[in-house]
Formats: sequence, C-alpha cells, structure tokens
Amino acid sequence: MRVTMRAAFLAGCKLGPLCGALLLAGCAASINPVPSMSSLSPASLKVGSAAQTLTINGANFRTTSTVTYNGMAHAATYINSGQVTIALSASDLYALGNEPVVVSNPAPGGGVSSPVSFQIYGEAQNSTVIGSVVPGASYRLDAFDIQGNYAYILGDNGNQGPGSAQLYVVDITNPATMAVVSTTPVTGYINYGQSGIRVQSHYIYLESSTGTASTNLLQIYDVSNPSAPALVGSVPIPLYGFGLWVSGDYAYTISFVEGCGNCSSYAGILSIVDISNPASPTMIGSTNTGAVGVHVADIKVVGNYAYVSGQSTDQNPPLSQVLVFDVSNPASPHLLRSLQAGHSPQGLDVEGNFWYQTIYDNDLLANGTYGGPALDIYNISNPSMFYQVGTAALSGTCHAQDVTVEGTTAYVACYPSSSVAVVDVSNPASPIVNGYISLPAASYPIFLEAKGRYVYSISNSTSGMLSVIDTGH
Repeated sequence: MRVTMRAAFLAGCKLGPLCGALLLAGCAASINPVPSMSSLSPASLKVGSAAQTLTINGANFRTTSTVTYNGMAHAATYINSGQVTIALSASDLYALGNEPVVVSNPAPGGGVSSPVSFQIYGEAQNSTVIGSVVPGASYRLDAFDIQGNYAYILGDNGNQGPGSAQLYVVDITNPATMAVVSTTPVTGYINYGQSGIRVQSHYIYLESSTGTASTNLLQIYDVSNPSAPALVGSVPIPLYGFGLWVSGDYAYTISFVEGCGNCSSYAGILSIVDISNPASPTMIGSTNTGAVGVHVADIKVVGNYAYVSGQSTDQNPPLSQVLVFDVSNPASPHLLRSLQAGHSPQGLDVEGNFWYQTIYDNDLLANGTYGGPALDIYNISNPSMFYQVGTAALSGTCHAQDVTVEGTTAYVACYPSSSVAVVDVSNPASPIVNGYISLPAASYPIFLEAKGRYVYSISNSTSGMLSVIDTGH
C-alpha cells in the first residue's frame, strides 16, 4: 500500500529527482508558484494623502512573498493566499504618477507577477508636457509673455556683450508643434540676469543693458507683424532691471539696485515710464524700496497698486520683504506697506484679493541652514493692511522661482528639480500641494504663464526651451 502511494506521488511530480529529495515534505507544498495580481485596494489615492495600508488582491501568495512599490521593497503582511498588504508612507504618496506594484515569490519555483499600477492623482493628475521648442541653440531664456497665438521670449547667450540678446516670437497655435517665426537681435545685451518682457496690443516692451556702467534700456518693439518686429522707441532706466509690468499708458520697471559699488548699500528702485507715445517713452516717476539692502525680483500692477518681491542677502537679521506701492499718481509713487518675508522671494502673481509669492527658501535657522521653499499667500483686500493668510511648504529640491495662478490652482516653477509644483489654493488659508509635474531633464524653469488648460514654461539653461503642459482641465 505504501509503495503504491509513493509511486503515484512520484508519477505526479514533474520535477523527478528534486521531488525525491522533498518527498517527506510533499512536493506540491514545497515548490512556490508564480504569484498573480488582480486588483489593488484602494486603486488610487490623492497626492499628499496620509500614510495608509494598500491591500493587494490576487492568487498564489505565500508567507514568503515580497512586494515592491515603485521599485522599492515594502514589507508585506500575508493575509491568505489571495491577499497581502503593505504600508504606504506619506513620502510614497508625495508626487503625482502611476507607481508599479509587483509581488514576488522566492525559489524553489516562484517568480514575479505582472505589475499593477497604483495611481497617485491630484487636481492636475492628467498633466503632461505635450510640446517643447528650443528657440535658439546655445541661448538661455530669460523672460517671456504670451498674447493670442504667440509667445514673446527674451534670450541671451551668456556673453554679456553687444549682440548677445535675442527677441524670439514663437507661434503657439498648436502647443504640440510650436514654431519660431522670427528672431530679432536686441539693442544692447542681457547682463547680470536682467529680465523683463511684456506684450500689450501690438507692442513688446523689454529690458536690456545699454552697454554702459550706469543704465539699462526699456525698449519698445512693434510686433503687428510677428515675423518682423521693429524697434520704435527706448528710454534709459536704472541699472539691472529685474522685472517689468505694463498697464495702459504706463510701464513699471523694477531695478536691482540704484548703483552697485557695494550692493548691500543700496535699495532697489521702482520706476514708472509714460508709454502713451511708444516712439517717445518718458520716465515720469520713481521711488526706492525704502530699506538699504532690499533689492527686487518681480512686480505686478493691479489698479492703483504695485506688488513687489524684495530680496536681501542679509539674513541676520532677515531683511527680505514683500512690498506694496501706491502708484495712483504715476509721477509720485510711494511705498504703502511692507512685510518681512522668507529668504529670497522670487516670482509673484495676484488674482482677486490674494497675492501669491514664491520663496526660494526660508529664513536662516539656528543650525545655520535655511528653511525650505514655499508658496506664501497674502490677503490684499486692503492693500494698506495686507497680511499673510497661508503657506504651502514645497519639496526641499524645489527652490521656487515663478508662480502663475489659474482658477483655484497655483503652478510653481521648481528650478533645480526641473518640475512644476501643483498647489490647490481653493482655500488660501490652507493651500495643498497636489504634486509635481516633470519637465524635460535639466530644463531649469524660471518663468511660467498659464493660459486656460495650458501652462507654459521657459528654462534658463543653455539651449533653453519653451515647454507646454496640458493640465487636462
């Protein structure tokens, strides 16, 4: 009887000699099968969700089964042959994406399951880069603006000399197949990271250096024919123009310093230019930031107020500020109110009653390092008494540059990580980071512009590119 049972067992065992060695334990119980996965529960989570358990459903699981999530091993808890679980940490749920989940069984036998994707979604979960163009080989992109079907971009080749700056006009009618329609040398050149370009009607306004040691130029080009921009007028402005806004009959420029023998000894300056006659622009008013060592990075003018981010390299005590100027009388602008801000405020946007301000990193900490980058939000319903209402902490690799707001979503340019942070600002007091959209590698975005469902980005790297993100909504 025993011989008959043993012979039957051996006949049913397909691995012959190995089965003989495992006979006492039983062949079928000792050879691990290949696991398979049928579903995940939950199948997806919103980006930024709290740590929680992921249940993996399938077949052929063993107590020795292992699991990887996004290529990283996660300790598996065996429930039964059709179910195992793993713990997802907050860092596992930090960024948008579809992360592969894989179950493996060890030898003898064993194998690896086919992956099942776990979706981490946000308000812009379908966001993706759908197109990009490099306007000029070896040229960095410094500033841009969009009107209608065209993007107007200021670029430089880093030579900081005559002929090093270019004005590019790019047809963006089809974001997936953008095309450069004209390249125009700019009078003067780009120096010390100067940037500023705005389009209004059929005129382009941009900042460049004159090639002298004391002034820059505000230049005006007629782009009624995008294929052939034509210079129509210019006016000197203070040195190191860092930002520009145009509204109605006036252009508002901000300059890094009034003069720079010792940069920390000077204050940034706001200048107002009458552009009612583009052929003969005229400087009519100016004021400084009101504090020595507080320079400037960005500006936006809404109604009678100019909103300015003010930088300072001195963080002991911290001097960086955000500032509001009353420009109701263009001939006599004056500082209305300022608040201390984190280290190195960068880009800003203003929508409705709120001011959105990026912070490169925060104040100097006791251990000698800086706090992390952030998006700060201010209530400006009363500009003379504006105050901070909320902040969103960003990834430590973000080092926020520009911000653009569309509806209830803020998009932040993350320079070193070549990505765009997506922030839900539907509740300004409690903004939520919904994730990060990857841009082409080493693109280093510095400025963003949102137009409907599309977000445009320019990169300040050699052979800089204009990229377009389709947010899907």
